[in-house]
Amino acid sequence: MARLKEPNQLPSEAKRLKDRIRKDSARYPRKQCRKCQRGHFHWHAQCLKWILVVLDGVVYALRCVIYRWKCVHCGTTFRHLPSMCVRFKRYLRAEIERRASAYVEADPISYRKVVTDGGAALVYDAPIAGAQSTEAEKEDEHVPQMSHSTPHRWIGTIAAGREQFQSVVKQAQKTEAAGRLSSITISPLKYRREARKLVLQSCSLLLRAVQALALRNPTDLETLGSSP
Repeated sequence: MARLKEPNQLPSEAKRLKDRIRKDSARYPRKQCRKCQRGHFHWHAQCLKWILVVLDGVVYALRCVIYRWKCVHCGTTFRHLPSMCVRFKRYLRAEIERRASAYVEADPISYRKVVTDGGAALVYDAPIAGAQSTEAEKEDEHVPQMSHSTPHRWIGTIAAGREQFQSVVKQAQKTEAAGRLSSITISPLKYRREARKLVLQSCSLLLRAVQALALRNPTDLETLGSSP
């Protein structure tokens, strides 16, 4: 993918998301310090993080302000990512979960189909060739598209959190969605090895658990893999 650049003119929805990310990051963290297990922090600094959002089939790069907080007891600092963001990922949680869920839940769908909207490929807003590019580079310029390998990695990331988020699964098993958690079937066409099958099953289990809890309490559900 080309070097990220925020468009000069952002859609209104992209502006709203960018502002919400900044405001949510500035709110006092409702969690414990990973080092000392205490929950008293003060604002430390701010940094920038690239966030990618999909709007009407176009991927926009947003340069978002993220606040760093510092534990008043042990001095540990951390980036406070809003619940809509995912640690080490640029796409928003909702986008990751929606497309990963589409793959593991629908038998006929492929990775290439997952990175389309209405049959059209998801394209990045920023062009590859810039003002300083050669004429040859400009002639060869093409519109970059979301790679089909992206949701493949997302699924692996979600599945890797199964042990860490067992509490989420256990809570969901106490809801009316318990039956769906125990009836996960993955199409044999989606894996060649048993290890990949287990990854797909784990991803499906966590996503179903998250969806079940989100219906009951959407504001308190933490993002898989979010910051401390």
